[in-house]
Amino acid sequence: MRYSCLKSGYLVIAVAIISLSPSCRSREAPSTVSKAALDSYVEAELFRLAETYRILDRHAEELWPGWTSYADIPIKVNFPNGVVLAVGTLPQGRSGFEQVAGRTISGKPVLINTRKRTSVEVRPPLFAKRGRYVGFIDLDMEQPDLPPLETERSAALEERLKTNSRPDAPFDLAPYGDSDSEILMYIHEHFHGYQNLFPRSGPTWEALRDFRVDAEYAAWSHIEGLALRRAYLESRDDEALAFFKDFAVARRIKRARMPADAATVEARISTLEGTASYASLKTTLLLKDPGEKLGREPAKDPFFYGFAYADGYFDTIMRKGMDFAVAWSEDKQNKYYLYGAYQCFLLDRFTPGWKKGFLEGRKTLDAATEDSLKLTAKEEEEITKRLPSRYNFDEIIALHRKALARKKELIL
Repeated sequence: MRYSCLKSGYLVIAVAIISLSPSCRSREAPSTVSKAALDSYVEAELFRLAETYRILDRHAEELWPGWTSYADIPIKVNFPNGVVLAVGTLPQGRSGFEQVAGRTISGKPVLINTRKRTSVEVRPPLFAKRGRYVGFIDLDMEQPDLPPLETERSAALEERLKTNSRPDAPFDLAPYGDSDSEILMYIHEHFHGYQNLFPRSGPTWEALRDFRVDAEYAAWSHIEGLALRRAYLESRDDEALAFFKDFAVARRIKRARMPADAATVEARISTLEGTASYASLKTTLLLKDPGEKLGREPAKDPFFYGFAYADGYFDTIMRKGMDFAVAWSEDKQNKYYLYGAYQCFLLDRFTPGWKKGFLEGRKTLDAATEDSLKLTAKEEEEITKRLPSRYNFDEIIALHRKALARKKELIL
């Protein structure tokens, strides 16, 4: 779920609802066909895509019922030296691209544009410093800081993954460039493409952008995250359900203090980004299946580790990431990538069929949660009374008041 997971923009991916027309993919023929060998960094990206489709071919239906259109989405990869890779025909056509002879990925043509190539040296591995779905998946790639000697680079990167995967390692989502994480990013972005088949209307992002966060909002948002985490970890269903209900009531209290349009946008972000994050996170769990055939192929990609560190990746997002997210006082968007994913996992547990018709009906995760919990007015009243003491509200709001006051001082 890194998908541009820089610390300064925690789990940020822009979602643009732009219609996609798969039927138009191959109408325009490329002007030329290239028979030249592809550079190693291009081959590495094609390997990642091929592995992404192999995983989705096997698991897409389990991740989300009806998800079959993932291979229809065009891909555009912008490399640091100006070279552009396209897999499938982009909405703007093939102008400037050459089709690579004899190469396809999941039935889609491979095209390359070298017209603006610079002298910048590019070597794998690369990571997506920015990823977005804009009717196609559009990625801007960057190079991590690794040893210059080719023989040392894979081992150095693997050592970083091992270190970061330790339970006691500090939270760190700085991208490393390993293909495992980039494949999960591709799954996240492909799910945005699936969501786009069921466009949503409503207030624009500005409604949430213009909403001013205060300590009360931050405190209830903090409690939402704590309740979700406790519900997810609790092994006893009755206790887990009680925590899930705590979350739902805390969210209602928080949303009641927000302008209606801002609350609507927040719910939409949580739904769109939460379900996409869930798709990539659940993939890491499915890949642990003993029947899953994952093997490292150093000759094809020395920076693919066969998801050997998937447990550490999952822990970094779900545990360390949540600890970081709940305490982020001024955030009103990025934590909901995680909160939404947690809601999905809890809905899997308590309402296993919740995904059927969810996207088609333009439902939100909050609506699905309400349908699952069916809180009575009496229950909501009782939970509202107990929440402050159960989650140390006074301490939490004091923490956020202090953090927001510090930020205000820095601005002034």
